[in-house]
Amino acid sequence: MKSIILSNGETLFYRERPGGNQPLVLVHGNMTSSVHWDVLLDKLPGELKVYAVDMRGFGQSTYHQPINSIHDFAQDIKEWATTLGLSSFILMGWSLGGAVSMDYAAHYPEDVEKLILMCSASTRGYPIFKKDEHGLPIIEQPLHSREEIARDPIQVLPMLNAYREKNKEVLKAIWNVLIYT
Repeated sequence: MKSIILSNGETLFYRERPGGNQPLVLVHGNMTSSVHWDVLLDKLPGELKVYAVDMRGFGQSTYHQPINSIHDFAQDIKEWATTLGLSSFILMGWSLGGAVSMDYAAHYPEDVEKLILMCSASTRGYPIFKKDEHGLPIIEQPLHSREEIARDPIQVLPMLNAYREKNKEVLKAIWNVLIYT
């Protein structure tokens, strides 16, 4: 893994696979990291020089300053790409990475030769709703604040607690059901 220190004090780590002259930047999804691209890295054509970045707060990258918007991630990646001298590349985002990639392409179109989205989130994020007594979402009542979302007992708290407690069994079970099916 390589790393770059950004002007905001954050350190972004990234994987680099040697290849030809066509750069491809991979942006991972929520609660993942660049390691989730490993299988794909081995299968991509050799003419692609591939970069897989760990966004702020994911993988090995630091998280000193809170993220307030999707654009914060895009700004980090812009500085990272500029530091590496990347100015015309294919940008591919998965889930949260798709939202970040769309924001990046909208703000820095001169950098993005092609945009590839894989199961992308919206640029407005992923809505989380208040739950009823059965744990089902009440669609008419979206949660708005960070505090409300952090207290969500069905979608958010179990994940936060599993990460906080480093409960690998719970995390593995959740990943196997939701991601690797």
